Order: sequence, then C-alpha cells, then structure tokens
Amino acid sequence: MPITQPQHRPPQDLGCPMLQIATGCSHGKCRFCSIFDGVPFAPAPAHEVTADIVEIARTATSTTRRIYLTGGNPFALPTRRLIEVFDEVECHIPQVNSYGGFCRIIDVAHKTDADLAKLAARGVNDITIGAESGFDEALAFMEKGHTAADIVEQARRLREAGIEFTFFYLVGMAGAGRGQENAIATARAFSAAHPKRILAVCMTPSPKWPLTADIRSGRWVPPTEVEMAQEIRTFIEHLDCECTVDCSHDTDIIRFEGGIPHNKQGMLELLDNRIPKMNERAARRMREMLHHATF
Repeated sequence: MPITQPQHRPPQDLGCPMLQIATGCSHGKCRFCSIFDGVPFAPAPAHEVTADIVEIARTATSTTRRIYLTGGNPFALPTRRLIEVFDEVECHIPQVNSYGGFCRIIDVAHKTDADLAKLAARGVNDITIGAESGFDEALAFMEKGHTAADIVEQARRLREAGIEFTFFYLVGMAGAGRGQENAIATARAFSAAHPKRILAVCMTPSPKWPLTADIRSGRWVPPTEVEMAQEIRTFIEHLDCECTVDCSHDTDIIRFEGGIPHNKQGMLELLDNRIPKMNERAARRMREMLHHATF
C-alpha cells in the first residue's frame, strides 16, 4: 500500500491503520513547513483507495475501529467524497466507526453546518488541527491562512457538530523576544476554542523551510531554548479550558503531560524547577543534532 512520505501522526493515532485518500496540502504556503514540497494536493485515485482498503481489511481485527486519513489535510476533500470513502471502508471493515486525520481551520470554514453534522454522524472525531498560534501577527507572517478569530469561530462550529479536535501549538513561532505575547494570545484563543488536547511542538527551523531565508536576512530571529520554555510556562499559566497539554514531542526540551485545570499547578511547578537548570548551549546542540535545525 503506497503512502506518500513523510507522514506525521499525532500520538493518539499512532496505532491505527493509515488510508491515503489525498496527497499534499491544499495550502502549501506556511513559512515553517516543507513536508509536502513537490507534492501537489490531489485526491487519491478511487481505484487506489479501494485497493488500499482491501489491503487493510486483510489484516484488520475486531479491534480495528479507527482509520487515520493521510495527507496534509484530507478533510479539504468534498464531504460527498469523504462519505463515499467511509462507506467503502465499512463495507470491507464493518467494525470501523471512527476516522481521524489532519485538518486546517479553513477546511472547517469551507464545510457547511450540515457537512459537519454528516461527518460527525459517520465517526469523524478527534481530528488534528495545526492551529499553531493565536497571535495574529505571527499567523500572518508565517502565512498560516487563518486568524485567531477564525480559530475560535471554527472551533465553535466543530463543538456544536459534536466533533472533538486536537490543536498543535507551535512554540516560538513569533520569534525572539515575542514569546510572551505569543503565549498569552494563544492561551486566550485556545481557551475560547476548547480543544480536547494541545500538542506543543517547539520551533525547529529546517534548511528546507521558506523561513530559512528570513533567518539569514535577519527578518525573523529564532527564540532561545530558554525563551521557548518560558513561553510554554506562560501559555499554561493563562490557559483556561478543560483539556490535556502534551509536551512530549521530540522537539520539546522539557517533556511532560498533564490536564488543565487539575494538573496546572504541578506543570507550572515542574517548569519553574527545570527552566533555571536549562543549559542553553546543550539544549540548542541537541535540537541541531536531532533535527538538523538551521539557526
């Protein structure tokens, strides 16, 4: 079963089968991303999707209940096509009752309320959204294609449809000296949005990113490792919604996971204990070695 590489999956979806129904990303403009360079956004050919479903069915068990849809944002496909895929999956694997995958805020905006209700009724839940930030200046500079207000509004529509969602938070996205602004604005927007889970990922520039040119010209200056840790602390301090915060990604120097509000104080105490002990040079070196980061 051919899957366009690389593929990125959130922790909650690592154990379920992947089904490629689209390739590439319909946006493809974010300054901090090169995942789908050279891969145009397109629906996967119907015959390939059918063949892949049959292949998944061969190894499916009674516990195969969820399918992860691959691609930068497969939910950009028309609702009619998504329902066709679900019908075919459940024809071959009738125990499947849940679907996940990456989705953009603008993908949600392009769906009608009726579309969202149909998707929810068919088991679309805990979709993963690259919200990244609630700081409009950073969102505009990075060309995310949405605003903080868009995040709040489309999250409301998802909740009303009964679709749970996970947000990515890109720590350090605002650049050096602006982490506190980014943290507070993002906490405000995410608190209003009420995601089920927030996955914190620290900014780790790649030589392939468009942002590399901005770094070289001095137009955007990367934050320090300590700045990013302090940003996470401020974000958690100001976060005011019931959700899980997951800082266990391999880009996170200080790793932990906890729930808001009941674990908030413990997470703040952990950060207050660890941040003063951080070795800036060693932390940056680790990021460079693990991810070939460009600073």
